[in-house]
Amino acid sequence: MPILIIPLAFVLWYFAYEAKPIKNDEATSLWEEENYVKRAKLLNILKESF
Repeated sequence: MPILIIPLAFVLWYFAYEAKPIKNDEATSLWEEENYVKRAKLLNILKESF
């Protein structure tokens, strides 16, 4: 019986994890914008060096 319970628990945990809502708050969008700016600067440096 425990052989069936453990895999079932992992499957249920996976479904619960996939169904959780995605938080899209102000801090997350600011963080993503900062990372985008940093990536753009790095790409510009790489393009200029070649």
